[in-house]
Amino acid sequence: MRGLINTELIERLLFTAIVLGILLVGYGAFRYLNLSNQLSGNTAAQIHEAGGEVELQSKAQAQGLMAADIERRRLVADQYNMMILGGIGLALLGFGWLGNDIMRGRRRKMESSAESD
Repeated sequence: MRGLINTELIERLLFTAIVLGILLVGYGAFRYLNLSNQLSGNTAAQIHEAGGEVELQSKAQAQGLMAADIERRRLVADQYNMMILGGIGLALLGFGWLGNDIMRGRRRKMESSAESD
């Protein structure tokens, strides 16, 4: 009886890992795409991608470009964090899936040995 309770608990934890992994991957992908859209509208990101230099006309323009560059750096850092979060989600998904397959195989072995007795 005790082994059955532990097996059910492990199976629930593995199922939770699978669901949590799917949620993390989905959230990470959604946020990554959202951040990419924000980056495409950022002035500093457009200049950075073009690899060009800018002739600044005024102090206000320089301050605006500096603020845009700070925002670009924050967006890029957030994108990296979302890639890490998605990777953790994939690892949880794989762990849960593998553990579930192992538990299913053990259950089949126990059932077949019980039938042969």
